[in-house]
Amino acid sequence: MLFASDLDRTLIYSKRFLKNYKNNPVLIEKKEDKEISYMTEASINILKKIADRVLFVPVTTRTIEQYKRISLLKNIIIPEYAIVSNGGNILINGETDSYWAKIISFKIKSECISSKKVLERFNEIKNSEWVYKERQADNLFYYFIIDKDNIPLDEINDFKKWILKYGWNISIQGRKLYLVPEFINKSSALNYIKNKTGKKIIIASGDSILDLPMLKYADIAFCPSHGEIYNSYKKGSLKVPKHITFTDSQGLPASEEILKEVERLTKGIKLIS
Repeated sequence: MLFASDLDRTLIYSKRFLKNYKNNPVLIEKKEDKEISYMTEASINILKKIADRVLFVPVTTRTIEQYKRISLLKNIIIPEYAIVSNGGNILINGETDSYWAKIISFKIKSECISSKKVLERFNEIKNSEWVYKERQADNLFYYFIIDKDNIPLDEINDFKKWILKYGWNISIQGRKLYLVPEFINKSSALNYIKNKTGKKIIIASGDSILDLPMLKYADIAFCPSHGEIYNSYKKGSLKVPKHITFTDSQGLPASEEILKEVERLTKGIKLIS
């Protein structure tokens, strides 16, 4: 059995999610002197138990550098495998899997239009009123820091229709907008690890549209009642398979709820080395 989980806004949370949380969360990530991310103590303890029973694979859109800032995954729970860069990179014991990197490199050249053309088209609607910063992630895709309230929705919808025709996806998560090649996705990377390790059953959790392929791929899946998937589902614009369960809670308590359920499902299983 394998448990694959998104990190940000699924298992770990930034300061803005702490407002309504009464207990003291545990700091698990710093950038220089700035406190970045937290988990509840209960979530950490449950995740330890799960990682002792089954193969735990962190899955994130973060770059390799951003992923390695998370102290919890360096000092307390040390995963053998991690999916980073939205599936564009796989880490094995902290090192990049070169074979997977070659596969991705080949697909970049053969299965989508160039990032240059995507950016040229995006620049037609981008301006300083709603886009603050632009970043390239591990030379694989782009993300932008945005003002969500000022997004030109009609232009974005037209851009989305265009970008999907040429092998790219767009996703908005909080203050970030992502432009990602379609084949750079979490489910493909997870399938690669499943085949490599011989695991049969996949449990997954995640909150964003970029997590949806992974959740659909899994045998059992959980989604916090916040974020892109839940909001789109509630609006009626997204159909969700029956094997994906939404949490009753939101924010940090949703993480505990998901992990308690995974702990229940993995009870009695011993980790096979």
